[in-house]
Amino acid sequence: MKKWFGLFVSLLLVVAMLFTFLCSAIPRKETTKEYRILLVQEEEKKEQTDPHMILILKEVQKKLDEWLKKLNDRIESEDITRFEVRFLEILRNILEWIKEKVDAKIESSEKAKPNKQEKGIFRETRRGILPLAKA
Repeated sequence: MKKWFGLFVSLLLVVAMLFTFLCSAIPRKETTKEYRILLVQEEEKKEQTDPHMILILKEVQKKLDEWLKKLNDRIESEDITRFEVRFLEILRNILEWIKEKVDAKIESSEKAKPNKQEKGIFRETRRGILPLAKA
């Protein structure tokens, strides 16, 4: 009797899980719609770099300069082993590569600064309320 009861309960749970999955997968008709108007920037604006990003890149550039200076001082000191010197040189090469990429990004973004601020366009969006969200 007990093994049949366990089998019955597990079968009941599987059926309940399938029922909830199938009910959530069926699309329901939206009863209410909500309209909002959003101010959206034009597509051409996306290609230009944000001025805040330029400031962040300049701060990263300063920090990289500090790290490179500390690494060079550490490499030139005489109290480290050859293995440490090799490791620090590899680290310095990686930091120099990152610094070159940051410098190139700053230069390209400063050349392509926007001359005037473009205005956005109005777009209408629709959002329906889900039936489960009402409860």
